[in-house]
Amino acid sequence: MTRRIFGIDLLRVVAMIFVIIDHTIAIGLGADDVTLMRLIVGDSVLFFMISGAVLLPVEGSGKTFLFKRFRRIIPPFLMWSIVYLLLSYYFEGWTLGELWKEFYSLPLKPSFTAAWFMYVLIGFYLAAPIMSVWIKNVSRRWIEYALVLWALSTMIPYASYFVDFPQNIHDTMLSPFVGYLGYMLLGYYLYKYPLREESLRYKTIAWIVLLLLAVALPIRLYFFTEKYGLTYMLYNDLHINIVAYMSIYFILITPINRLPEWIMIGVSRLAKLSFGIYLCHTAIFQYVVLPCIQNCECAILIAPIATFLCSALLIYLLSCTPIKKYIC
Repeated sequence: MTRRIFGIDLLRVVAMIFVIIDHTIAIGLGADDVTLMRLIVGDSVLFFMISGAVLLPVEGSGKTFLFKRFRRIIPPFLMWSIVYLLLSYYFEGWTLGELWKEFYSLPLKPSFTAAWFMYVLIGFYLAAPIMSVWIKNVSRRWIEYALVLWALSTMIPYASYFVDFPQNIHDTMLSPFVGYLGYMLLGYYLYKYPLREESLRYKTIAWIVLLLLAVALPIRLYFFTEKYGLTYMLYNDLHINIVAYMSIYFILITPINRLPEWIMIGVSRLAKLSFGIYLCHTAIFQYVVLPCIQNCECAILIAPIATFLCSALLIYLLSCTPIKKYIC
């Protein structure tokens, strides 16, 4: 059995709560308020960093790794994808032809918004054995070299504030480093080389850079120009300020290894349910919570709490049944 790491479990629970807040908080808020909220809450990319921390480098056979990971995630993902299709068929008035078309499109097209994460995660698993060979055979400096180039690729959108360049981001010299895979490598690096073990000078410089990138730079440029604005930055996961504040969450939370026992037990249990909660929370919000609170003055507070509690309860009950491995 895999040993549970409390700091990782806690980060997984925090990431799950952040995702639910992100997907439910828009009710009752204006566009600007929703945008600013994303400076506080995290995003699904925290899960990518967790994957890098706990899975890299892959030990043993790559074939065995892929079999175990896909056996773990594919059945629940497929089952919930079908559930979402059936819910859309019932509530949105789809025809059988539309339902069938969406079903056979599943290998390439998600059936619900939050499912984009699963397609990227599957790609990560496919890449993990290849990345592991590289990680095992290079020094820390080469990993830092790759991360710096990836970080530079996430700064390309800022160039639009100063230089007009018509090409797509994938047509630049940094195109090989563009993409979510950098988050997985970043998670591995921050976990393998924790900031708390670095020198005081290194830690001071690291915190100054992270805070500048996470807060000061995007806000400064937002007021400097209206070409894109804060909304564009915060809704682009492959943007340097998103990378910075995801790193801050990771650095602050993963070292935690001791809290009151009742909290540790609760976090451990929720972490085990987090995958199922992620898969079902959109349906719970859209078809259960939202119809009940649309006219409620406190909807902005009730929506994330009710969605979290209902999703956690549903997945917990399903985890007590013989079909749990196919659902959660």
